[in-house]
Amino acid sequence: MHVHHYQTESVTVKQGRLGYHRLGQEPAFAGEGETVVFPAGEAHRFWNAGDGDLHCAGFVTPIDNIEYFLSALYDSQRRSGGKRPNPFEIAFLMSRYRSEFAMVEVPAVVQRVLFPVLITIGKLLGRYDRYADAPRPVRR
Repeated sequence: MHVHHYQTESVTVKQGRLGYHRLGQEPAFAGEGETVVFPAGEAHRFWNAGDGDLHCAGFVTPIDNIEYFLSALYDSQRRSGGKRPNPFEIAFLMSRYRSEFAMVEVPAVVQRVLFPVLITIGKLLGRYDRYADAPRPVRR
């Protein structure tokens, strides 16, 4: 479950069945041709809720750093074998872009205590060189 602090996210189902969950509500579903909109500040998640492939189109507005953030997360996940992003990298990216995005299911104590430790170790190990040209976080 994640939240975009300043961005509205919209997903339109082209084929298949989309499951989605808004914090505090029961999970719901959308089928072909249906659009689901998540306003800025609303915690949510979505997934393939069908037996076949899910094809959807979506957008986030304003775009801000979502493309960079997601690309960096998926690249980290790929480098880590496909299961999860590298812990050093997720700590860095979530901390750097916390003004724009949040992962609701990561406990606050992990974000406040463990992330700074991981980031410090990651800096000492040179783990963040690949992010030298990362865009600045958006702050409103």
